[in-house]
Amino acid sequence: MATHVLWQADVADFDAWLKVFREDQPMREAAGIRDLHIWRDPDQHDHAVALFAIMDVDKAQDFFGSEELAMHHERGGVAHIQVKVLEPV
Repeated sequence: MATHVLWQADVADFDAWLKVFREDQPMREAAGIRDLHIWRDPDQHDHAVALFAIMDVDKAQDFFGSEELAMHHERGGVAHIQVKVLEPV
């Protein structure tokens, strides 16, 4: 059974972030991370929320802590990131 990750962040410009995010999908897939849902907070238009399914927790954690991802976050104007791992019960 897959583990899930709830990812939230403030972004400088939601539409610009979404473009970078979509371009980065192959990188996430290579790390065993599948995109499930992407949301924009209706009260904070520059707050992004994503839900991912994780097939390999160790590989995903390496990805979330990688320099490559940090560069993509910078390119997408990402700040104040919160990552919450959710395990099924």
